[in-house]
Amino acid sequence: MRNLLFFLVAVIFMSFDPHLAVAADEVATVTKLRNSAHVFRKGQQIALNEGFKIEEFDEVLTGKDTRVEITFIDGTKLNIGEHSNIVIDKFLFDPVNHLGIAILRSLEGAFRFVTGNIGKVNQPQIVVQSRFGVIGVRGTDFWAGPSRGVYGVLLLDGSISVTNPVGQRILTAPGTGVNLTGNDAPPSEVTAWGAERAADALAAVAF
Repeated sequence: MRNLLFFLVAVIFMSFDPHLAVAADEVATVTKLRNSAHVFRKGQQIALNEGFKIEEFDEVLTGKDTRVEITFIDGTKLNIGEHSNIVIDKFLFDPVNHLGIAILRSLEGAFRFVTGNIGKVNQPQIVVQSRFGVIGVRGTDFWAGPSRGVYGVLLLDGSISVTNPVGQRILTAPGTGVNLTGNDAPPSEVTAWGAERAADALAAVAF
C-alpha cells in the first residue's frame, strides 16, 4: 500500500466544507508580508497585514510579487510566493499529549514549509495536498511549486514522501527533488536538482 493513510486524509479534507464548521481556532500569525494578500474566511475577503491571526479553514491568496510568511503556534513556518492559494484545513499542536496534526492544501503557486516543534512529537501527522499528489512530512524543510514547466518538490532537510494514485517516492537526501505532471503519471525518479534550479525555486518564496 502506497501511503494509503495520506490518500484517506486527502479525501477527507478535499471533501470537507469549512462553511459547516462551528468554530475555528487561531493557529498562526502573519509574521512577514510583501505586497498584497488576503484570506477568504466564512465567505468574506480580509486583507492581510503583519500580525494578522490565521485561523483553521482560512484560504490564503496572494497577488503579483507577493510574499507571505506565516508562523504557526509551534514555530512551524510557511512561506508563500506570488499567485498562490493555500488552505489551512487543520493545525493541532499538543505537546502534553504528544499530538501533532497539520493538514494543508496547496491549490496554486509555490511555498516552503519548515516544521517547528510539531515535527518533534511522536509520529506527527503532517500532509500537504497539491494538485498532483500528497506530500507526507516528518521533521522537515521542503519547497513545492511550479518549476521549469512541471510541478516540483524539493527536499531541503529531513525526509518526505510524495505520493499520487500511481506511485510514490521517498526523499531523504537534501537537494534532491521530484517532478509531477499529473495524477495519471507517477512522481519522477528522485534526482539532485542542482544549485541553479534550487536557487530559482527558493527565490520564488524569498523576501
